Amino acid sequence: MSRHGCGAMLALVLGCAALAAAQPGDALDETLALVGLARADLGWQPKGWWPRYPDVPYKLRAFDALFAAPLDTVAYARALGETAWERLDPAKLDTKEPSWDGNLFQAVQRLGVDPRFGGFRGYSANLRAPETPLDEAILKLTAAAGRATDSWSFGRDLPYPKLRAELAAKVRVLPDGVSPILGQLVLNVVDAHRWAELAFRKVDARDRRVVAARQNLGEEMVDAFDYCPEIDDLARTWDEASLWYAGQKCVQALDDARVQLKKLDLKDVPDFAFDWESPWGWIRVRGSGNDHVDGTDALLIVDLDGDDTYTGGVAASTADRPIGLLLDMAGNDTYTSDVPAQGAGLCGVGILMDVAGNDRYEARYCAQGVGQFGLGLLADLDGDDTYFVRFSGQGCGYFGIGLLFDLAGNDQYKIWGDGQGFGGAAGVGVLADRTGNDRYVAVREQSITGRPSYHSPDIDVGVSNVQGCGMGRRGDGSDGHSWAGGLGALLDGAGDDYYSAGNWSMGVGYWFGIGVLHDRGGNDEYHGVCWSQGAGAHFCIGVCVDEAGDDLHLSEGNSTNSLAFAHDFTIAILLDAAGNDRYRVDNSGLGYSINRSVAMLIDLGGDDVYQTDVARRREGKQGERPGVAINDERFRARGGVSTYFADTTSIGLFLDIGGNDTYWGDLQNNSQWLDPLDSPNWADRNFSVGVDRAAGRVDFTPAPVKVPSGTRREPTSQPH
Repeated sequence: MSRHGCGAMLALVLGCAALAAAQPGDALDETLALVGLARADLGWQPKGWWPRYPDVPYKLRAFDALFAAPLDTVAYARALGETAWERLDPAKLDTKEPSWDGNLFQAVQRLGVDPRFGGFRGYSANLRAPETPLDEAILKLTAAAGRATDSWSFGRDLPYPKLRAELAAKVRVLPDGVSPILGQLVLNVVDAHRWAELAFRKVDARDRRVVAARQNLGEEMVDAFDYCPEIDDLARTWDEASLWYAGQKCVQALDDARVQLKKLDLKDVPDFAFDWESPWGWIRVRGSGNDHVDGTDALLIVDLDGDDTYTGGVAASTADRPIGLLLDMAGNDTYTSDVPAQGAGLCGVGILMDVAGNDRYEARYCAQGVGQFGLGLLADLDGDDTYFVRFSGQGCGYFGIGLLFDLAGNDQYKIWGDGQGFGGAAGVGVLADRTGNDRYVAVREQSITGRPSYHSPDIDVGVSNVQGCGMGRRGDGSDGHSWAGGLGALLDGAGDDYYSAGNWSMGVGYWFGIGVLHDRGGNDEYHGVCWSQGAGAHFCIGVCVDEAGDDLHLSEGNSTNSLAFAHDFTIAILLDAAGNDRYRVDNSGLGYSINRSVAMLIDLGGDDVYQTDVARRREGKQGERPGVAINDERFRARGGVSTYFADTTSIGLFLDIGGNDTYWGDLQNNSQWLDPLDSPNWADRNFSVGVDRAAGRVDFTPAPVKVPSGTRREPTSQPH
């Protein structure tokens, strides 16, 4: 018998043994057993002696564990989605759990801080400021900034300036009950400001300014070309624990003020304006008018009512002003800016909270929830809203945390690139929309965005990097300065949603990045081109999970490398858990693995339709069925150049459970297909698996950690 025949026979024998050991009824275990694999055989734990395996700094906390256990990525995606669903529930937003701060604080902690940094358990921001008249609070801010609050010389009071008298006169325009709430807010900001400055106490001031002004970092993701050494220098010297603590305090301070202001009768609030230039930026308060508010150099903006227009850098921090906050309580508002704004944390904290109304947000770049060595949050709590930004926004992070939370309404999101849940290098970017029929659109045409893609050279499609996309800076082909990608997540809770983008979208990873799209329910449409819907390239993770509904998963426009496509040590999973769904990709996809990867397309129910351009697949000499792992002779090479290819296992897997499903060619419902017995895949541990079965279930609960026998010791005393 030939080597390949022996390998095939051995795999079948192992498959029977694994099948016998598998949990009864778990369809995925039984499918893996067909080629002699178990769940523990999937994934990679890189060895330091592997030649040419990339050594990349700034990996997020979750990456190595998920890389070693690919199926845990489904549980991870679901945990993120359920966290958004539970913590962003409007009915629970005004309440606190015992000893814990509010649910908005918890959402920021669990979706933003936790993936990036493990120093907090997320109990409380520890705010202690009492209610204080606003004028007194501003005087305390002035003193905290090291500035005099009284003018005294030659043994007497000077005739000017009279800060106390001026402030006392100005605050008289505030309605009853508002001043002490805003004073408390200001004092909490004073507390947060101390921590924000501590975060950069060891950072060279020039480095901080250079990094804050570097507002095109999205272009550096994928193929690196313009190294900024100040980023590495800042990453090695900042105190991020202090920065996240400042961010926690700002989130909770705004939320506390929101809850307290809601208790007041604001229906008859007068039209007024309060403006004060503090040492840390402008403090502006508005009443019921339809106001125009300039956000230039603003520390804090509060508006109580009215249809307002905000321009400039509202709710944004800078290298010289580490905090920028905005709280709008009501009205149909318009936000426009040509500079970073609307929840932009650039070397600091920027938070925008809009409580009610149908709002419109427009910006050029770095807006609507972007964090770059900082925390940026846009939280819109109600209304049918529209969002537009060109680049870097709507939940985007570079060495920081960028969050966009929209709790209710039918919303429309539009972007040119790098957002809608984009985790750039070492960053966390999350867009969480809890309810509504929402539209997520990234402009495809590179003729508009100026972002052509070499994966689509013959059509007008560009690079998007959106909708659950994690990407790093791949420096191995240029200057050697590689940065691991971050976590990009788009989490949609309920509604019939529409997703559309060019290349790199909808649960996609690149260069040690993690991309997640989780849709909890509804009849949804996914329209991508290349690298879309559970895909990735080069040491990364891309997962797309749709829990329910009759969905369309389409890869359009000369499409390829999509719908569970994995290249070069990539985990790519597309899971649709229920519904009558339709899938189409023109070329390679539908559970397609190349260069030692794990690709899985799993559909757990319904009458599904799978389509492809068979003629193009044959012309390109690619696999003609779902569930394909392409072999490469490097998989057996041990010449010292790519040893890690020979030491590992890969799989292209397709699994459909239930329903009357439709395929192309000779593929049939309720059947299975594997590699031919003479395929080198068997010997090279590179497996192609396709199964359509009438019934079964799949458990994605992570396996418990096994404790070796004889190592457990009973406690000798009661725990504290």
